[in-house]
Amino acid sequence: MKISYRKYSLHVYNYFFYIAYASYLPFISYWFAEDGLSTQQIGLIFSIGPLVGFLVQPLWGMLIDYYGMAKWLLLISTGITPWVVIAYRFAGHHFWLYIVISVVLAVFSSATLPVIDAVTVRHAKHNSLSYGAIRVVGSISFGLAVAVFGQMYEHFGISTVFAAYILTMTLVCLLTFSIPGDRKGRPKPEMAGKGAPRSGMTAGMITLLKEPKFVWFLIPVFLAAIGPQMNNAFYSVYISHFGGEASAKIGLLYTAASLTEIPVFLFSGYIIRKFGYVKILTAVSLAGALRWYVLSLEPSFEILMANQMLSGLTYALFLSAGVNYAYDNSSDRAKTTAHSLFVVVYTNVAGIVASNVGGWVVERGGYSLLFQGAAVMSLLGAAGFASLGRVKRREGRLKV
Repeated sequence: MKISYRKYSLHVYNYFFYIAYASYLPFISYWFAEDGLSTQQIGLIFSIGPLVGFLVQPLWGMLIDYYGMAKWLLLISTGITPWVVIAYRFAGHHFWLYIVISVVLAVFSSATLPVIDAVTVRHAKHNSLSYGAIRVVGSISFGLAVAVFGQMYEHFGISTVFAAYILTMTLVCLLTFSIPGDRKGRPKPEMAGKGAPRSGMTAGMITLLKEPKFVWFLIPVFLAAIGPQMNNAFYSVYISHFGGEASAKIGLLYTAASLTEIPVFLFSGYIIRKFGYVKILTAVSLAGALRWYVLSLEPSFEILMANQMLSGLTYALFLSAGVNYAYDNSSDRAKTTAHSLFVVVYTNVAGIVASNVGGWVVERGGYSLLFQGAAVMSLLGAAGFASLGRVKRREGRLKV
């Protein structure tokens, strides 16, 4: 039977993109620390991405939706970002240069993941494929590659991260040409007014934020997201302060986390149908509290590896349940906006707060205090989801 490369081109693309992602993202905060930056400075750098992304991502979305420029955006973002990243090597001890580089990097990199997801979803629908099955290919390649990169950086030095990222992302940029093409830059006929989508999106957000139950949902989302966002910014630096083969340990720990997410992504639909959104969000927040509390104890490497097994729950299942809850508890005209609001709160708002506050906390109280605080926030998030569940059950009984 003949296999069409065009049909499976997004499998290949996701596979290599997440290899490039694995070469850079888990290790860059460790490189910052090795380069002499304080945790507070690292936190500030990590907060720039969510802030700039919040401002420019709607622009990328409009260019995709109304002008069919997804492929061009991917070519630009994957082609430029690795060369912006290497500028960190020449920033010296001028922190303002780190800030400028981070802003430029965030402008281009903020397009990459959302565009890849949009292209993958569209490709899956057009070819009767499962988005989850395509996305899992990326999780597998990330999990396998990050351990290899960790060993390589341990042997050749953490600064090798820049060469690895340039090589792998350049390959991804070249593979972009194999993605099925977009429409030739023409806006949809119904897009006569460019301002309409923006105003409609804004109006939809205002309407949702006027609904007490939806706001009640977003508050515990923010609280429970503080831990994962602090983990994103400081986990590699946290591991490095134990000393001894830091790069190799970081690679193995990220491998353990990413591989445990694979079955959760595959079976999240069944789990959600069986237990319901609110119960899952409550339980996953409690699992997050346990995960962050274990990190606050600064345990042995073996316990750290075991603790990474909770990543599938605290990340993959939380995202799956949260996105679906937002979708199912909004009107037909506001479903996309509800999804966007959830992602903005989970990633952008929580990321900005967690990175800045987290760096300040580490400077003054160490990593134990950082992760204890994250555990408390997760507990408060679990309490918020549990109370949301009680309200919904009470409303159900009143309707009956």
